[in-house]
Amino acid sequence: MMGPGLERGSGPFRGGCCQTRFPGEAAPPHGRPGLVLFRRRFGWVIPVLLAGCSSAPPPPAQPPVVVRAQHDTQTALSLSNAGNWTAAVGAWQLLAERYAALNDRPNEAVAWHNLGQSVRELGDLDRAGILFERAAAINQEIGRTNEWWRNQIALLQVEAQSGQTNALEQRFERLTSLLPTLSTPELRGLVLNERGLWRQQQGDWVPAGDCFRQALDVFTRDKFPAGQAAATANLARLHTAQSDYSTALTEWKKALALYEALADAPGIARALAGQGRTLLAARQDLSRSAELLRRAALNYRFLKNTPNQIATLRTLAECLQVQQKDDDAARVQLEIRQLTTGR
Repeated sequence: MMGPGLERGSGPFRGGCCQTRFPGEAAPPHGRPGLVLFRRRFGWVIPVLLAGCSSAPPPPAQPPVVVRAQHDTQTALSLSNAGNWTAAVGAWQLLAERYAALNDRPNEAVAWHNLGQSVRELGDLDRAGILFERAAAINQEIGRTNEWWRNQIALLQVEAQSGQTNALEQRFERLTSLLPTLSTPELRGLVLNERGLWRQQQGDWVPAGDCFRQALDVFTRDKFPAGQAAATANLARLHTAQSDYSTALTEWKKALALYEALADAPGIARALAGQGRTLLAARQDLSRSAELLRRAALNYRFLKNTPNQIATLRTLAECLQVQQKDDDAARVQLEIRQLTTGR
């Protein structure tokens, strides 16, 4: 799970995580990944269009096994969108095996990737890496270059999350050398965004900022607002870490406007919490900080994102304590205990 404020966009099919394509359907235009973050959140949902000339003959009936696969794919996507990862694991596992039996290599790769994302959400990073590698091997074999890149981005995220420093650096070096051959702007931006997150985690703030700005430029030129929001949020977080609070607040407001235009509830919660944390760090307008943090915590509760809800409530409690509102802070601490202990 990503910590509060980390915007991957991505989970490239999250931000960041699932992709879908039914048998016989073309890939989405430009192979656009569903950014964020993470869904928006879980990738493409491609409608089946049956409209046509009234005099045209009806299309041939699809085999029952294909119809069943389409239905089960929608079910698996619904489970992923709802965050029901345990059930999603079973659904994507079954689909991967079914597509393998049908020798449908493209959809088999999709299912393995989405299974990897599901087990990653459950914390099994080793298995997630194996599944992403399996999907990447299939996509490389059948020449699906954009999908291979998405697999690689997921592997970057797993290696960063599990602290595999050497493997991560080697993958970044290999992918960076291949970037000039990548024709899809969104994927180029996603790689730059991931490298920025890694550099920031290492404390290399100047290179991190360069990566985020390059990613933002790519997303802006290609008119990809989900990517713009992710990169802008990451710049805001970086400026907060550098104590450049004025610039950080400006960037958080830009990110919020982008997320609002996308109707991206997780992104909105992240931007509200980011503004609140930045105001607290700057010791500016603490009443406004508390209001923003409360709204973000409520949004996370609605989204059933308990880890980020708890993290935001802890920041809210700190904000209230700084204002010497001890009774209010105690009530927030009680809410945190109830969420962490279930009592």
